[in-house]
Amino acid sequence: MKKIEELQSYLKEKNFSQLFLLVDSNTSQHCMPILLEKIDEITDRQATLLEIPADEGHKTLKTAEDIINSLMESKADRNSCLISLGGGMIMDLGGFVASIYKRGIQNINVPTTLLSMVDAAIGGKTAVNHSDIKNIIGTFNFQSEVFVDTEFLNTLTNEQIKDGVAEMLKTFLVADENLCETLLSTPISKETLSTLITPCAEIKERIVSQDPYDSGIRKKLNFGHTLGHAVEVFYNLSHGHSVAIGMYYALGKSVQYCNFPIEKAEKIKQFILANYEIPPYEKDMPQLVSLMRQDKKNEQGKISFILLEDIGQSCLCSIDGDLI
Repeated sequence: MKKIEELQSYLKEKNFSQLFLLVDSNTSQHCMPILLEKIDEITDRQATLLEIPADEGHKTLKTAEDIINSLMESKADRNSCLISLGGGMIMDLGGFVASIYKRGIQNINVPTTLLSMVDAAIGGKTAVNHSDIKNIIGTFNFQSEVFVDTEFLNTLTNEQIKDGVAEMLKTFLVADENLCETLLSTPISKETLSTLITPCAEIKERIVSQDPYDSGIRKKLNFGHTLGHAVEVFYNLSHGHSVAIGMYYALGKSVQYCNFPIEKAEKIKQFILANYEIPPYEKDMPQLVSLMRQDKKNEQGKISFILLEDIGQSCLCSIDGDLI
């Protein structure tokens, strides 16, 4: 992960044949002016703008096809570069397109949300949704470079900041108790959280470097995501909010199945309750279970959960009963 100031020299050094800037309707209005003010190279090289609607419902194969058609119309070759400017949806979609167009072109991630700065922009995972299943079609794309600027945080609402906090909490819960304690005691604001972005990103980068293809230690970064992805689709909630709900649920199961210290679980659950609304998911569990059964992490017909034995100590647990 590099600072945005390094992007200008990076683009000059690489001398790409063409530049393409992928945005959604929100980042086009609020974030693109910030980027263009700082990076003359994008304007001077007359980067081609590719804009899609700011809606998770457009993270589909159809949208990916539309972007590919635009690249083809512009005669983009394998030395072209796609710059993805936005949140998690743009990171996933841009990385996916870049990994499959002509078997791969360079992709630069410029995350504009807290969530994408600490999670979605890092690690090479790309994906689109299909048939109401989150991220069911995707690739690994390790060509991406990431450039970060905390000025983009000024464009976010408090709810969008909280989305990022959920992913930060997840990362610290599975990897670092001291940073977890710091986050739990830090007032949620753009100013106070900015100092935690780099250590959070570094944790994910370290885990990914040990297990790039998600076959071992990297799986712990899915804590809260099994129920979280189902909740996101069923209730049409934001990703971060949904992960917070998934962690709330998984903490209870961690106490039940893995002897996670109940005092710690209650403290974390109170933090979640103070910042995120928890829907009555117990009554909707049959429908949520149906969605969870489609999760790509499942094995042998059982639903797989990442649970915690303690902060920084995770385990993979397959549960097929007592899901409430």
